Amino acid sequence: MTEHVYEHGAWIAPRVSANAFARPRLFARLDGWPDITLVTGPIGSGKTTLLAAWMHLQKKPGFWARPNYRGDLPLSEIANFAAHGSGVLVIDNAEQIATRQFAELGAIIDQHSALQIALASRTAQTAVEIASRCEAGIKLITGSDLQFTVEELSDAEPHLSEEARHELIRSTGGLAVAVSAGLEDLHSDTSIAKERLRNKLRSELITRLLDYQAAVKISVVPKVDRAVLRSWGIRENLLDHLHTIGMGSWERDWFVMQPFIRGVIHEDAELQLADSERSELVALAIRSSYLERDEQLALQVAIQGADYELANEIVLFRMVEFLEHREDTLRIVSAVPASKLRGQSALTILLILLNNSHPDTRPRALQLMARESLMQRVQPGRGSHCERVVYRAFEAAAMRLAPFKVDALNSVRRAYSDFSSLSESDFEALGRLGPMIYVHLGISAFYLRDVKLARSCFELADAEHMSAGRKDRVDPLSMRAGLAALNGEVPLARRLLDAASTAEWPEGWLDTNAADFYYLAQAILAIEDGDHEAASRWLLARPHFLETTEHWRLYALVASRRDNLADDADLGLVRLRQLREQRGTEAGTPLDRSFLDAAEAELLLAQGKFDQARKIAARSAKNGSIARSVLARIELALDRPAAAAIQAQRVVEASSAPRHIVEAELVLIGAALRSGERVEALASAQRVVELLRISTLQAPLRTVPPQDRATMVALLREAGLSDSALSLVAISAAHRTGAEMPPPKLTPRESTVLQLLESTGSTDEIAATLFISRNTVKTQLRSVYRKLDVSSREAALTKAALHGLFVTHNHEAD
Repeated sequence: MTEHVYEHGAWIAPRVSANAFARPRLFARLDGWPDITLVTGPIGSGKTTLLAAWMHLQKKPGFWARPNYRGDLPLSEIANFAAHGSGVLVIDNAEQIATRQFAELGAIIDQHSALQIALASRTAQTAVEIASRCEAGIKLITGSDLQFTVEELSDAEPHLSEEARHELIRSTGGLAVAVSAGLEDLHSDTSIAKERLRNKLRSELITRLLDYQAAVKISVVPKVDRAVLRSWGIRENLLDHLHTIGMGSWERDWFVMQPFIRGVIHEDAELQLADSERSELVALAIRSSYLERDEQLALQVAIQGADYELANEIVLFRMVEFLEHREDTLRIVSAVPASKLRGQSALTILLILLNNSHPDTRPRALQLMARESLMQRVQPGRGSHCERVVYRAFEAAAMRLAPFKVDALNSVRRAYSDFSSLSESDFEALGRLGPMIYVHLGISAFYLRDVKLARSCFELADAEHMSAGRKDRVDPLSMRAGLAALNGEVPLARRLLDAASTAEWPEGWLDTNAADFYYLAQAILAIEDGDHEAASRWLLARPHFLETTEHWRLYALVASRRDNLADDADLGLVRLRQLREQRGTEAGTPLDRSFLDAAEAELLLAQGKFDQARKIAARSAKNGSIARSVLARIELALDRPAAAAIQAQRVVEASSAPRHIVEAELVLIGAALRSGERVEALASAQRVVELLRISTLQAPLRTVPPQDRATMVALLREAGLSDSALSLVAISAAHRTGAEMPPPKLTPRESTVLQLLESTGSTDEIAATLFISRNTVKTQLRSVYRKLDVSSREAALTKAALHGLFVTHNHEAD
């Protein structure tokens, strides 16, 4: 299209190329509005061509104008033209009109109502300027309206295939100059439209005393803000100028170049800027803005620029944020060639964690870890001190996935020591990653049987998050709660769970592995409370979690205890064996594997299959107190008190967890009673009573074998255990055997006398309390003894506890 010329006292529209596309749908909109039509769009959107083609089609007189370099219009000539009657006034480059000109232009428009006006502008602000100076109505044809459609392209290029037309529109966004360039590329080796646009951009920037080289630098990255320009030493108002001339648009406070325009200018960037300069520009943009505002974009730009060291740095300080957006992150980092990962430990850690989140990709995670571990040993000085410490800590934490070395626990302990020795500034720079590593070290310490270290790691992570005011605190808080619940520290577990339940969780975390120990702890406490339905709800709180969670064996153990509580051992065993078949080949620590064996042995024990149960429990007894405790109970069920006592004593000596000790001491009581060693049995009972008082444990009492319950209840009563706690033994025993006689039915008065007998033991006191005679009390007691089939006070109290007749007595206090 050529420049316009002056002819017969009026400006006429410039020539329109014969190759220009017809735009009948837009012509109709221009024809259909008699006042002002403002056509807006960026450079290359076809505004001028549209209006020139439309003006050539008009039968009415036309006047074509554009402001000069000072922003002035030929207003006197426009007024003379308008005075001749109806006509079409077109003003191109209206965004360049000086503000002082709009008032007079508006007056001309208002004085000549027969004048039809069309303006082409790169900014919609022109509509505001003209609307405030005249009464004429304004309609807009926007940049999106100017975009070419597949139908228009079909009319213009009928020989182009449907697929090619759709692809061209998709790749160009329908921008006129981009469509033209795309068609030229299809038909020839050169793109005149692209070169014309390049020259136009240079000319415009130079005319406006702007720096074309600055625009070239901006094209290096997808978007910029004022902070990026400051880091580059470019004046910030350049972005406003680029927006004004239509080279891009503002998205919030990001300036985004029009994609085709950016592509044209970026070709100059690749020719004019050295690789090192482009890399430096990218690094400055990332550090000054991207990393704080959009870490996903920061990582993507670094990887697209093949700056893997920069990508590694980004990941090191934003690891958790990337893990929270797994799918997007995996899509970005999957573009990194495997050969480029060598020595980039943070990138490798990220990929390992992303792959470890699903069983199908865990082998890939282990391959990555093995390769990076080798690189760390071949090049021990690679990377910063902080980066090396982080990798060693992560590598040690990952030992639980597949322990490569026999000294895995020592590796975790060394990593914990090194990580704890990081400088305050290095640890703060890690942000959310620092506490996350403590959590992972704690998980590994737990699975490697160092509960003290695990607790310390979880508490440190909790303290760090709490100090920083992060929502992430729910992660170590849940780990602490889970550990306390597993160990049998019930009051502590409840307090921690209350804190986690009332805390604000990061979005989506309750549906991820981060919540596994939260649900686990809730299920354990539900079992403690005797509520197998609530335990089931907590174990199934996250759909399909058993198919993905790393802690599936631990969940299987808790599920087996839920199944026993629900008297559902048969179905529980079927589910457990299906799970073992599905995931049993996955690597894990010996303790991890012992959980699964302990779960199966417990279910077999409940079914009465003692020999099978013993075989399974025995193979894992050396790997953890839980499996050994189950083995001790199985030996007792097989009436092997000596063997049971040996296993139970080993648990007491090896474990500090109240749950394990109580379970083992109960076995020791049973073994001692069967061997006639009542003194030893009473000593164990006293220790159990004290531990139950401190821990408030209840579930272990339900594990007492039916044949031991009468003597066990009597002994625990003598040791001082409350009747409400004793009733748990009776309830669970009756529930398991299913062959017990129904409890005797006492009258309300008999129940009251029995309760007072337990608390006072004196006939006179009972009579005084109830305001009845001693003879009446004796009559009531004889009736109670008869119904209970006993002949003494001690026997009556023991049998009443076995039948759960004290279950409502003082339950809250106990």
